[in-house]
Amino acid sequence: MQTVTTPFRLNSFRDPRRTQGFERWRDPDPRHTNGSQGWHGTSPELGEIVITFGFTDSGERIWSIAEGEAIPTVRYESKGLHVMAGLRMPTLNGGTLWVGEDEVAMSRNRLGVTDQGRALHLIHGDDTYRLRAIGPLHYVLARDPSGARPGTTIQVKQSGKNGMRAMKSGRLSIAFTIEGAAGPTDIALATIFSGVDRSALTPTGAVRAMFARSCDQVVAWGS
Repeated sequence: MQTVTTPFRLNSFRDPRRTQGFERWRDPDPRHTNGSQGWHGTSPELGEIVITFGFTDSGERIWSIAEGEAIPTVRYESKGLHVMAGLRMPTLNGGTLWVGEDEVAMSRNRLGVTDQGRALHLIHGDDTYRLRAIGPLHYVLARDPSGARPGTTIQVKQSGKNGMRAMKSGRLSIAFTIEGAAGPTDIALATIFSGVDRSALTPTGAVRAMFARSCDQVVAWGS
């Protein structure tokens, strides 16, 4: 299995249809609105990587996709009435995550006080992960050691706040730093969360997510 230790960077884009080489990453289903922005670049060990977010359909779904030459395809999807509010990215509320055809189990303590307490816990096969926020634009995905296999930590940090002009210009970037040896699935999972609203993992975002979830429940009860 290919291991990744070299840092790499992905740059922003706003319209993949106008960027050479992106056609093969687009959702071919004409019923879906193609994601119009995301991140693309190259890992020295894994080649091209593309994360696209903002895919929607006529229902209450929004999703992001991470794909590349040597990583498994990962998809993160959110469902719920809050999606109809015009989200740019899927959220941790009502979220589902797949690596290929395999669903990844996710859990978190919504009432956690610390960043570790609010961390998102993932289980994929025999591997367990923790995703925690260091800040609004900075997060860490850690895979726990398993048997003789050592763990790994991947830090992801965005260079600046998202904005239509900034994304389109390619001025924004996300930097990946790896501690230990990461595998393709580790990298794929770390990349997909750059296309997910992670604010619920931060102190302020956790409060906002609680109110959004409550609104969903109130509307559901009244329907």
